[in-house]
Amino acid sequence: MELYVPPKAPVTDPESALVDGLAALSRVIVGFTARTLAGLDTELTLSQYRTMVLLAARGPLRTVDLATALGVHPSTATRTCNRLVRRGLVARRQGTTDRRVAWLALTEAGRDLVGEVVRGRTGRIRDLVRSAGAVRAAAGTALIGTLVAAADEPTEDQWWRNWADSAHRENGA
Repeated sequence: MELYVPPKAPVTDPESALVDGLAALSRVIVGFTARTLAGLDTELTLSQYRTMVLLAARGPLRTVDLATALGVHPSTATRTCNRLVRRGLVARRQGTTDRRVAWLALTEAGRDLVGEVVRGRTGRIRDLVRSAGAVRAAAGTALIGTLVAAADEPTEDQWWRNWADSAHRENGA
């Protein structure tokens, strides 16, 4: 069974090229975030970090609202936040009008950590843009392609081919 069936003809329409380029670039940026987190020796997962980013961007949230923003079940958000509360990165407070409602907010340590990761990731992006000479790339798709190539990341089509081949490599084929 073939997992990936390549398109019959190369994708040439501008929308598909842009979508493929953005998908490849997103892998680069997620990688920057993961490497920045690893460099800080925080033992923080990407999903925990995403939780903290939402709290930083939106302010205190009820658990149910955080779960909706994350696209997860409220029990998953609660477990994630319990871990962050134990680490002193998130604080949980009871509502003033309804004590059944818990509000979640970043602590100062959590806010500082998110800021450090964002600054680190932004620095890596700045280095990539400079090393690629990407400021000179005129069109958006060309800019994205330039950044993806400079990060030594495969194009979207190459990534899917590698993905399909990975099962064969694992099985020794």
